[in-house]
Amino acid sequence: MEEVTLSSKSEGRYSEKGSTFSALAIPVSDVAEVKTNLQQLKEQFPDASHICYGYRVKENDRLDEFSTDAGEPKGSSGIPILNVLKRKHLVNVVIFVIRYFGGSKLGIPGLIHAYGRAAENAIETGNLKKWILYQQISICYNYDLQKKVDSLLQQFAINIIKIEFGESIKTDMEVEIEITEALAQDLREISNGAIRMKQIS
Repeated sequence: MEEVTLSSKSEGRYSEKGSTFSALAIPVSDVAEVKTNLQQLKEQFPDASHICYGYRVKENDRLDEFSTDAGEPKGSSGIPILNVLKRKHLVNVVIFVIRYFGGSKLGIPGLIHAYGRAAENAIETGNLKKWILYQQISICYNYDLQKKVDSLLQQFAINIIKIEFGESIKTDMEVEIEITEALAQDLREISNGAIRMKQIS
């Protein structure tokens, strides 16, 4: 099953016995973004009973998974949220569930259901897309190759990060790992081997 991610934020909601569970699913590129979003939500909902969350973040080939119950009984909230991400094969997504307590305790099975249902609802309203692994590449080439290189990069629909014009042209770009070798081959061909790709660390 191929991995997917979200195109944009999506929301879901679930209510039981007066408690409301508002879920927010957000695409992220790293753990720092998760922490930034958490801080914003804490400021936005200072009176929330709990803000529980789970995330799966993939950088290169490393997958980072995490969940927290944030004061709810152990295993009742963070894990059900994380399990939704796993079942849907989602990466680079965090789901926050903001709970407002309604006065009646739900018990651990009830909480597992409520947090999981709210998280599911947030994903169901979202737009999913195939998750693609990119790497950042840099190339240097002479001005007489500019037109050929520009044409090739357009053909591959490459995302340019920046271009520097000095003694030669230096282009930094983001390339899908799956097409890196094909692009390298074509660059060598149009330049008679003069253009070499270098990975940006």
